[in-house]
Amino acid sequence: MVTQSRHFADLPPANPVLLTDVSAGVMARVTEIAGHCEDALRLKALGVCSGRTVQVAAAGDPLIVRVAGARVGVSARLAQQVSVVPQLAPPAAAR
Repeated sequence: MVTQSRHFADLPPANPVLLTDVSAGVMARVTEIAGHCEDALRLKALGVCSGRTVQVAAAGDPLIVRVAGARVGVSARLAQQVSVVPQLAPPAAAR
């Protein structure tokens, strides 16, 4: 049985996914926050807002993300409301 990798670094940049589906170490740009107004305000207070680049530091509940120079914990429930576009990793020669 072949399992599909959940590492999204190789996806084209136009494919939004949920923040909870992004692997640790992957950078992504926030495209949309769905859900209740209170949840969106809570995420914005943590620095997670549309257009912002985040990096998943650790998957799980809570999900740990690097955003605006800080590491913040986001509950899985809130992270499932965040759509992101994973950023393509630079070629190995460019690193």
